[in-house]
Amino acid sequence: MPDGKKPTVPRKTTAQLIAEEERKSGELKARLEELKARQRAEERKKENHRKIIVGAAVLAHIKIDPRFRKAVQDALDKAVTDPKHREAIRDVLSEKGFMIAVKEAMRLAKQAAKEATAAKSADDGKVGPDPKAPPTE
Repeated sequence: MPDGKKPTVPRKTTAQLIAEEERKSGELKARLEELKARQRAEERKKENHRKIIVGAAVLAHIKIDPRFRKAVQDALDKAVTDPKHREAIRDVLSEKGFMIAVKEAMRLAKQAAKEATAAKSADDGKVGPDPKAPPTE
């Protein structure tokens, strides 16, 4: 300014300042809710992963320890009341169902082993280069 005076900047009114702070506050609240939702999703993911690991360990152990299997069956029989959920674990709840499931798993394993043996035999019968012959260039 040629006369040496500073330019005057209009001051915000109290109402304008309040509105500005409320806007900032709303943005912060939204960001905080977003972070909390992300944290809940991460916790759910970790919890589900733990459940899968523990469930797999329990299912593996009931195949080798009859007393443990009986204890798990008793606990599940008392704790799982929803018919839809009981149907999903029917083979674990009953000894007969469990034995049927184990026999089926064994049958499938034998079938897979037989197929692997047949595939290996087929591969062994193929004519290929003599492994004792010197390499050709």
